[in-house]
Amino acid sequence: MTAEDTIERYATARYVVKEAHEARWARRIAVFFLQLLILTAILHRFFELSTPAAINLILVSVAGLALAVLIAVVSLIRIWFGGQTGAGNDFAAIIVGLLGLAVPAYFMSQAFLLPDLNDVQTSPEDPLQYTVLLEQRPRDANPLGNPTAEQIQIQAESYEDIGPIEVDRPAGAVFTVVNEAVKQLGWTVVVNEAPGESGVGRIEATDTSLIMGFTDDVVVRVKGDDTSAVVDIRSASRYGSSDFGANAERIRAFEDEVNTALEKGETTVLEQTAAEPEEEPVAAPAKQVKKKKRRSRKRRVNRTR
Repeated sequence: MTAEDTIERYATARYVVKEAHEARWARRIAVFFLQLLILTAILHRFFELSTPAAINLILVSVAGLALAVLIAVVSLIRIWFGGQTGAGNDFAAIIVGLLGLAVPAYFMSQAFLLPDLNDVQTSPEDPLQYTVLLEQRPRDANPLGNPTAEQIQIQAESYEDIGPIEVDRPAGAVFTVVNEAVKQLGWTVVVNEAPGESGVGRIEATDTSLIMGFTDDVVVRVKGDDTSAVVDIRSASRYGSSDFGANAERIRAFEDEVNTALEKGETTVLEQTAAEPEEEPVAAPAKQVKKKKRRSRKRRVNRTR
């Protein structure tokens, strides 16, 4: 073999680089389970997929996304030391996987930070009772019993700012304000009973979360007479041992709405008829007796579960 033949032989030689096949599979797995997670949210929010089935699909999607990220990391290590190709697929799998895991990871962290409660109310020692919603709840939903002593203590320690609203206004006028607050919050009302001779008014309603469409049940009670009234509220989740703070946040939003309306000092029809004709109607700010001052909180609960 001449020198020219040797040069020609090496000039036509090719260096073959193997591809890391697990990198391609990592990307495929990540994309598949991200699509499954999004599809689950859409089906539950708009097409009445049952909540237990949706929860199971979410858990499967989270496990699949975590597996894809793990495979991609292992593949990158092999590529680094073995010289294969496919790093682009690995990085794509990691990015897609982390995007899909972001929201579930946030709620998992909230489950560790927030109390293990799925039922919160302003007067747990005198619990509000559901009537119509009790019959409408699915059979496999959380029971709506009275809170235990341990649950009452946990709520008192975790949500010190939550309590009943007491105002020096007629129960009927306060119920009108409460009814308007419920409408402003966009709840679906199933029971609306104004205070009668008993002096007790009740509202039962449901509230649906923004993203997943989880349904929680709410009952509001206005109890009082012609001079004063007490407003209580209870919010309970249908599924899960933890509500991720959603019920407490819903109660805060409701009480803020009611207090804002009361503090405006708007004169109701009852107050106008009770006023003397010669006196000019003066709007007096509402007096809240036992409402606790809210403490600043370092974390903010996300209501968009």
